[in-house]
Amino acid sequence: MKKLSFGLLTIVLICLAVTTFIEKYHGLQYVSQYIYGSVWFSILWGGLALSSLCYIVSVKVYKKSFSVFILHVSFLVILLGALLTSLTAQRGYVHLRMNEKCNTFIVEGEDGGEQQIVLPLTLELTDFSIDYYPGTNAPADYISSFLVIDEKDISFRESVSMNRIFSYRGIRLYQSSYDEDMQGAILTVNRDVWGIPVTYTGYFLLFISMLWVLFSPNGSMRRLLKNPLLRKNVFMFVFLLLPLVSLQANRETNRVLPRNDAAKFGEVQVLYNGRITLLQTLAYDFSKKVTGSVSHRGYTPEQFLSGWIFYPGLWKYEPCIHVKSAAVRKMFNLNEYAALTDFFDQTSTYIFESYWSELHQGKLSSLQKAISEVDEKVQLILMLSKGELLKVFPVAENGQIVWCNSTAQLPDNTDVGQRLFVKKMFALLNEQVIKKNSEEFHLYVEKLLNYQLKSGGESVLSSSKVKAELTYNRLPYVPLLFRMNLTLGLLMLMLLVTELVRQKAFAGSRLLFGGGVVCLFLSFAFLTFCIGLRTYISGRWPMGNGFETMVFMAWCVMLIALCFYKRFRLVVPFGFLLSGFFLLVASFSMMNPQITPLMPVLSSPLLSLHVSTIMMSYALLAFTFLGGVVSLFLYAVKRTPETKKQIETLQLISRLFLIPGLFFLAAGIFIGAIWANISWGRYWAWDPKEVWALITLLVYSMAVHTQSLKIFRKPVFFHIYMCLSFLTVLMTYFGVNYVLGGLHSYA
Repeated sequence: MKKLSFGLLTIVLICLAVTTFIEKYHGLQYVSQYIYGSVWFSILWGGLALSSLCYIVSVKVYKKSFSVFILHVSFLVILLGALLTSLTAQRGYVHLRMNEKCNTFIVEGEDGGEQQIVLPLTLELTDFSIDYYPGTNAPADYISSFLVIDEKDISFRESVSMNRIFSYRGIRLYQSSYDEDMQGAILTVNRDVWGIPVTYTGYFLLFISMLWVLFSPNGSMRRLLKNPLLRKNVFMFVFLLLPLVSLQANRETNRVLPRNDAAKFGEVQVLYNGRITLLQTLAYDFSKKVTGSVSHRGYTPEQFLSGWIFYPGLWKYEPCIHVKSAAVRKMFNLNEYAALTDFFDQTSTYIFESYWSELHQGKLSSLQKAISEVDEKVQLILMLSKGELLKVFPVAENGQIVWCNSTAQLPDNTDVGQRLFVKKMFALLNEQVIKKNSEEFHLYVEKLLNYQLKSGGESVLSSSKVKAELTYNRLPYVPLLFRMNLTLGLLMLMLLVTELVRQKAFAGSRLLFGGGVVCLFLSFAFLTFCIGLRTYISGRWPMGNGFETMVFMAWCVMLIALCFYKRFRLVVPFGFLLSGFFLLVASFSMMNPQITPLMPVLSSPLLSLHVSTIMMSYALLAFTFLGGVVSLFLYAVKRTPETKKQIETLQLISRLFLIPGLFFLAAGIFIGAIWANISWGRYWAWDPKEVWALITLLVYSMAVHTQSLKIFRKPVFFHIYMCLSFLTVLMTYFGVNYVLGGLHSYA
C-alpha cells in the first residue's frame, strides 16, 4: 500500500507539472476539458486519497501521533469537499437591470448551452456605483445594491461588492461585472450546500493539526530540538564591512534648475500611476525609465525632470535615452545613449513610425519588444513635453475631484479665476526660470501648493505623507542592502566553509560573529523602516507586485535569521545571502518598484495574510537549500567523522526549517483558497501558480515522511533532495511569472 500511495503521488506530480506547460500552448479551456475536468484525473486523485487513507490506517498513525493522523485526515476531508462541490454545486450568473425584478440565474451546461434555474428569492437592482481612489480614475470598489424579496414576501435591502458577498439559504452572490451604462450589474451565483461546510471543516482541521504538530511536547519538532548534535558549537563565522560608495559630484549647468529649486518643485502633488503622489516620485520613475538610472550625469531626478519641462530645446540634444538592445542600435544607427533628435530624420519623421502597427498586434518578436521598449521612452518624453504627465491641478467635476493638466478641457462650472490659474501657472513658473529668480519661483510653487490644498479636498496628501514619501524616495535601500548583504554573506560563508574543512576556528571568530549579527540587525531595522514608509505611503500592506513580494521575502529571511542566530549560527551568513539575493532580484528592471493602487479584488486583508505566509515559507525553504549546498560541498571536499557529524547537524537544522516551511506553505495555499471563494465563488482555478505551489507542497512533503521513506534519513540524499526541491520554489515564483503566465503572474 505504501508503494501504491507514493507511486500515485509521483504520478500526480508529473501530471500537474506537464499540464501547466500544455496549458501554455493550448489554453486553460483545453486542459480543463481534457485533464483537470476529466474522469481519469478525478480517479487518479481518488486513488491517491483512498490508498493514503488505507496506508495511514494500516500503520496505525493514529496511535503513534494523533496530531499527524488528523493532519493527514484534514487533506482527505478537503478533497472530499472538492468532490462534493464538483458533484452538487451550481455556479452561474444573474444579470440585474435597474428597477427590474429577477428570480432566476443562468448556468452554462456541458454542451455549451444555457439553463435557467429558479432562485429561492427575487432580486431588484436599486443602485450600482463605482468608488474611486480619491482624486483618481482608479476604481477602489464596485458596489451593487438591491432589494431582496424572499418566498414569504419579506423584503430587505442588501449589497455586494468586491470581497463582500451576500449569502442567503445556501445562495451566495458575488460582484462580477457591470453594464457600460451603469444601469445594470452582473453577479456570480454560487449554490454549494455540501461542499463549502465540508471543505471549511478540512481547513479548520488542517490549521489546528499543524499547530498541534509544531507545539506538541512529543512531536517531531521537539524531538529534533532535543537532538544532542544541535547542542554542539560547531559553526564559527566572521564579517567584514564595506566602505561607503563615493557619490558623484553634481554638475549643474544652465539647462537644469538649481538643486533647491528642483527639490521645491518636486513637492508639488500630481496624479500619476493611478494615485496622488509627488512630482519627485514621478521624477524618479521618469529618470529611471528613460536613462536606466535615477541619476543622469550627477543631476537629481527632480533636476532631470524639470530640465525637460523648462529647457526642452536644450535637452532634446542630450544623449540620455538608454537604448539597451544592440540589435536596435545597429538597425537604426543609434548609440547606447541617444538624444531625442536621433529618433527623427531630416524630414522630422519618427524612425519607429512604420513599426507602430506591428507593436500593437499580437505576440512580439524579441526585436519588436526591444523597439517597443525604446518607443515607450520616447513617448514618455513627448507626453511630458506636451504637459500630459503634469496633472497637478485638482478641479471639481460632477461632485468629484479630478486632477488635470494645464491643457485639459476644464469643466464648464470652473470659475474664471481658477481657469486662468490653471492655464497660466506653468508659463509664470517658466518666466521665473528664464529670469533665474529663485525667490519668485519658490513663491509661485507655494501658490500652486496652496491651490492644491484648497481645491484637492480629501485627495490631497497630508503633510506627514508628503514627508514620508520625500524620505522614502531618497532612500536607495534596495541597491544598498543587496550589495552589503551579499558581500557580507559571501565572506561569512567562505570563512564558514574554511573553518569546517580545517575543523579549527579562527582567532576572534566569536567577536566577528557578534559584529555580523549587529550588521544583520541594522540591515533588518533599515529594511523594516523602509517597508513601514511604503506601507504608510500606499495605505496598504506592500505585497501587491513582484518587487514588493521580493522585498518582503528578504525581510522574512532576516527575521528568521535573527530569531535563530543564538541557537544556529549557520543562519547568519544564510540570512545575509538569501536576503541579498531577493533584494538583488527586486532591483532588476523587470521588477516594477512603483507604488500603485490595488485592484478592487485585491483589497482584502486575506491578500496580505496569504502572501505573507507564502513568502515566509519560501524563506524557510531557502534555508534548507543553502544548508544542502554547504553540506554537499563539505561531503565533496573532506570526508571525516567530524565532517559527517557536521552534515548530520545540517540535516537536523534543515528539517527544523522544513516542517514550519511546509506548514506556512500549506496555510498560505489554503488561505488563498478561502480568499478566492470569498472573491470569486470558487476555491481553485488550476492557475499555473496555484498548481506549482501545490507541486512544491507535495514535493517537500515527501521529505518529512522519514518513517515511510527511510532513504530521507540518509543526510547526503536528504541534502541533494533539498537542493533539487528548491527548483520547484523557483519555478513557482519566477518560472510561472516569466514563462507560464496566468492570473498570479507578476511579470
